[in-house]
Amino acid sequence: MRAYLITSGGEPDPTCADAWVVDARSAPSSSRAGGEAIRGQGADIAALNGFASLAMTRGISGKRTVPLLIRIEGIDAIDRDELAEVRPDAIMLSSAHGRDIAHLGAQLAVHEAEHGLPDGGIGIIALVVSAAGVLATASFAGASPRLRGIGWDAALASELGAEPLTDEGDWSPVLAQARAMARLAASAAGVAAIEAAYPGKDPRKVIGAARRDGFAAMFARDARQAQAIRGES
Repeated sequence: MRAYLITSGGEPDPTCADAWVVDARSAPSSSRAGGEAIRGQGADIAALNGFASLAMTRGISGKRTVPLLIRIEGIDAIDRDELAEVRPDAIMLSSAHGRDIAHLGAQLAVHEAEHGLPDGGIGIIALVVSAAGVLATASFAGASPRLRGIGWDAALASELGAEPLTDEGDWSPVLAQARAMARLAASAAGVAAIEAAYPGKDPRKVIGAARRDGFAAMFARDARQAQAIRGES
C-alpha cells in the first residue's frame, strides 16, 4: 500500500513516501504545511511560494522523484500563474459533489493550454470531508477523466460531533460508513481509494484493515506512519 505523506516543513526525504501532500490552505510564507488530518485555516495557493524547494524535490534527471499533491479547499483558491510555478502532479479537492470535480477539471484544462502543459497532465483527487460529500460520492464517477483517486478525511468527525475512534482503536461507526462510501465510490469510478490519516498513536490495526478492504494508499502524518503503511516497519 502506498503512503501519501502530509508535509510538515523541512526538506523531504524522497525515499520516505510515495507522494507528498502540501496543504495550500494552511501554508504560510514561513514554509510550514500543516494539518494533522489534512486540515487548515484557508490560504491562497500563492502561499505555496515558500514551498519552492520542498515541493520541487528532484532527482539527478531533473524530474520530480516523488509526486506532489496540492490540497485546496475550493476551486476559487487556485491562482493559475502560481500553479504554473509549482507544477503539481495532482490537485486534491475537498469535494461535495461531482460538479466540483468537473469544474476543477475544466479550470485545469484552461491552465494547461495557457502554459503549454500536456493536456490532462494534472490529475484530481477528490477528498470527502463533509456529510454532503459522503452522500454525493456516487456523483464522482465519470465527473472528469482527470480523476485519479478518492479519499476521505477523519476530520469529518468534527462536523458530525462524533469521536473519530472507538475505544478499541477502530473507526467509529459513523466514520466507518463514510469510509465505506468513499471506498465504493473509488471502485465505481475505477480509481485509487485512499484511506484517511489515523489520528491515534498506533495505526497498525487500521493499516491492516485498509489493506484488507482494498485501499491503494493511505495518508500518513509522519515518516514513521509512512513506513508502516508501506510495510517497512
